[in-house]
Amino acid sequence: MDVGGSSVKYALIGPDRSLTEHGKVPTPHDDRAAYLDALAGIYAQFHGRVEGIAMSVPGIIDSEGGVCKTTGALGLGEDFPLVQELEARCGVPVTIANDAKAAATAEAAWGSLAGCSSGIVIVLGTGIGGALILDGKVLAGRHFAAGEFSTLCLDNHHDDIFHTWCGLNGSSKLITTAAYAKGVDPAAVNGEDVFGWINAGDQAACMALDSFTLTLAGMIRNLQLIFDPERFAIGGGISQQPRLMESLRRNLAQVERLTARHGMPRAEVVTCKYYNDANLIGAYAYYVQRRG
Repeated sequence: MDVGGSSVKYALIGPDRSLTEHGKVPTPHDDRAAYLDALAGIYAQFHGRVEGIAMSVPGIIDSEGGVCKTTGALGLGEDFPLVQELEARCGVPVTIANDAKAAATAEAAWGSLAGCSSGIVIVLGTGIGGALILDGKVLAGRHFAAGEFSTLCLDNHHDDIFHTWCGLNGSSKLITTAAYAKGVDPAAVNGEDVFGWINAGDQAACMALDSFTLTLAGMIRNLQLIFDPERFAIGGGISQQPRLMESLRRNLAQVERLTARHGMPRAEVVTCKYYNDANLIGAYAYYVQRRG
């Protein structure tokens, strides 16, 4: 199961990592009982056919303890013992992992970071999900928050979200910038519209993309110098757009010129392999790591 802000996606997965019987249900907010009912209802469809439940969930997650330390936009409070509660209802083993860390686990195990001792995954969505890979495994951090990139400050303004990394590289920023550049109401535009303009060569939209990837390139350069990973993998829906990666690589070459003069390494950047299925496959990858 992959719990998102609007829906819980689910699928049956086997040892060959093929996903079948996809579905989704609305995600309950602000009510733990309703949330658990929804999850148990999904499991009921597969009762007697599966070994266990592997989950990707939002928030800061103590995967080993099975506890959601926070629940993000779901509004389910802190220190939610999700594994204990769901196992009691369903009677099968349950594992949970943070959604971005789940995606990184999939990429480290079988995807774009397979075989890398170190790496960084950056997931571009409404926020900036992420994870650090060290010795081939996702780094949790002392407070289970390593790779929580969204609220990193990019300047001296610390009082609103617009000056954080997600404020400057969340998907809504690209949509808003492109829409205003074209004199269109951002509320009437989505990412597909923006990349339709970009792919058609619209100058205003292309300039918005260039501004967007310049900020992203700067942060990748910073992370390269801090962590020095073998490879970066970029995920999220817009990572599937070839023009995004073209613009990012062009701007990355620009921002790396200064550090390259001092012999600093350049970042190797690729796209994630699993795209929209990364969280589901990563939840399974974590289940395999925990339970074999």
